[in-house]
Amino acid sequence: MTEILWNGKEVLGIINGHGSCNWFASGISIDTRTLNKGDIFFALPGLNNDGNDFIEDALNKGACAAISNRPSLVNSKKVIFVNDVYKALNKLANYARQRTKAKIIGITGSSGKTTLKEMISSCLVDYGKVHKSERSFNNHIGVPLSLARMPIDVDYAVFEIGMNNKGEILKLTNLIKPHIGIVNNVGEAHIGNFHSKKDLIEEKLSIIEGIADGGSLIINENLKSDLDINIIKNKSLNISTFGVLEDSDAYLKENIEIDNGSVLKVRIKDKIINYTLAISGEHMALNTLPALMTCKITNNPTEKFIKKLSNFKNIEGRGNTFNLNFLGKSLSIINESFNANPNSMEAAIISFNNLNSKSCLRKVLFIGDMMELGKFSENYHKKIAQLINNTSIDIVYAVGEEIRYLWEEIDFQKKGALFQNVDQVILNLQDLFDNNDVVMLKASSKINFSKVIKEINTQKPIRKIA
Repeated sequence: MTEILWNGKEVLGIINGHGSCNWFASGISIDTRTLNKGDIFFALPGLNNDGNDFIEDALNKGACAAISNRPSLVNSKKVIFVNDVYKALNKLANYARQRTKAKIIGITGSSGKTTLKEMISSCLVDYGKVHKSERSFNNHIGVPLSLARMPIDVDYAVFEIGMNNKGEILKLTNLIKPHIGIVNNVGEAHIGNFHSKKDLIEEKLSIIEGIADGGSLIINENLKSDLDINIIKNKSLNISTFGVLEDSDAYLKENIEIDNGSVLKVRIKDKIINYTLAISGEHMALNTLPALMTCKITNNPTEKFIKKLSNFKNIEGRGNTFNLNFLGKSLSIINESFNANPNSMEAAIISFNNLNSKSCLRKVLFIGDMMELGKFSENYHKKIAQLINNTSIDIVYAVGEEIRYLWEEIDFQKKGALFQNVDQVILNLQDLFDNNDVVMLKASSKINFSKVIKEINTQKPIRKIA
């Protein structure tokens, strides 16, 4: 039986809508391509499309109602009229937060937000019903959408909080009102929209102001000195730090990398915990620390939590690996194509460098632009080049515009080719690999390395003609 999320009468009252209230909703949608029968369709305006133009399609696909600001459509029994569709979505999201008794967890940081969200939510399922934001729904639309989709009876809800510009994190945190706020790290992602790294840190730490009074803040040890103690005291927040320093509340004592994973020794407060991780890299090991602190703060036993952690797999585009045969050549692919900033790029390259594979003949790196770095772009791309030059990576294929700064600094013997876009890469794919190559692809999402991975996956061997 389909679970009822909202009923028409309460929704119209919450959003001040006008129209029929004789319906029940099992979900919320803003995209007819992924809409399910029983969803409320919010016809949001966009840069390229107006959601009002898709209302007929939404209703034909089984939407129980459509929220619109176009008066000409109100004659339909299933169209609800509001003055502002975006504000209506936020009102519903705000009410969803008010009515829940769930323990709310909000996660921000420059990198690793989605991985940490998935890690925590997958480990909490043994302790209650869990709701989480889908994929990387962490902006001004994704956060209220995720909240509005939250069932009334969940025990835990885990949300990402992202930003591009100043003031966005505080606004979203005030909507979520987390009981536990996590700042995973602060790097240089989106620094092109800020004056300095200090401004970025202030923006990430603004999550503190939205945490519920008496709640908890889990923070990377590197940010402890940047905290506003007055805000902490006024809100009676409990602070926990994590990292590689011994005085952190969650301390990564040992990280031994093995084939396809790691063996970890961690101290949480005064307790030593040993466990394995099915993924490698210090950045991934560090992700487990705020996850374990969340387990402790929610007063759940660690045994089941650790077992779930040990079985956690990388999500697609964030370090997941697979093997395939491409035109008769055996390849191992590390898919880091979802996004990139200087910190995540550095972490991925270090992990790639540390990878030991007996069958590996070459380590091949496909690297693309890191976006939204503004005036800092040249400097950060050159720093990544210097890092690559000191690794065991054998050959580099570079893609994009900003990547030229990196390409100029790469050692000659490591240079494969420089491409303007992924379409050029695809045209030359058959000449870029040797048998038993280990290949990593890393760039900002706009470079679209996922298109290259799709091509590698679907390519069939070329028949040789005698």
